Amino acid sequence: MNPSCAGNALEAGFAPPRSPAIGKKASGKDIHMPRFAASLFSIMTLTAAFGMAPALHAEETPLTTQQIQELLVGQTVEGIHFGTHTRQYFAQSGLTLWIKKGDAVPSEARYKIEDDQYCSSWTGLWTTPEWGCFSITHDAEQGLYYYIADGFRAPFVIAGGFSLSFD
Repeated sequence: MNPSCAGNALEAGFAPPRSPAIGKKASGKDIHMPRFAASLFSIMTLTAAFGMAPALHAEETPLTTQQIQELLVGQTVEGIHFGTHTRQYFAQSGLTLWIKKGDAVPSEARYKIEDDQYCSSWTGLWTTPEWGCFSITHDAEQGLYYYIADGFRAPFVIAGGFSLSFD
């Protein structure tokens, strides 16, 4: 279609079909969802109806105790926690160092790996530990790992040996 004729086509009633009405305005006119949203809604409805609803997350594999040990011990991980760039090193001794971008020095804590979970205690090195534990999953397609606990999900990658620098 010639772009100069587009106005004439719309005036002649050849406008693309409208999306379904999703409500009424106070004036009585229909409220329509944007075409993109209507299309997306239609696709989601059809895939759900046929049992093909897309997964919320790519396929992820939970790691075992041994896999977590092989992944973390002697390594630095780099991730995003609560919107902040972070790094964490896991010494063979059970010491872990955690730093977020902008910090002058890292925080020290203890960690252990057991029952298919990574656990850490940030109560101080010389006090009775209070462990917080996380399962770890791996998304091989994206090359990401995730710490997962109730209400918490944080992505990370392996950054190599000891390295707490953000440069």
